[in-house]
Amino acid sequence: MTAQEFAQALKDEKEGMLSSYFGRGESPAGSLLKKLGAPSADESILREFLDGVLTDAFYTMLLGLDGETALGRSGQQTYKLTLEDGSVVSEGNGELSNGAYTVFYGEE
Repeated sequence: MTAQEFAQALKDEKEGMLSSYFGRGESPAGSLLKKLGAPSADESILREFLDGVLTDAFYTMLLGLDGETALGRSGQQTYKLTLEDGSVVSEGNGELSNGAYTVFYGEE
């Protein structure tokens, strides 16, 4: 798995989360959204808002793993991301943040 493929997997996860929120309300967040009973126009704005929030969160996490920003209070540091078989996805050399930007924002 490449750094860009890892970023794409997280974007796919984000899309799945949004679908569950605005689908049948199977998640706690989806249940809360259902309770709001927002008209479809407001739901569209809510979906766009949550999409932006999740994009920011996932993108920031990927930048943090790549050492481009601090994660929480841990300070700025790089992380080595490996698969179970030992193959390296990212070693904090910019691959992950570049892949994340391409996947989440569509350009490099």
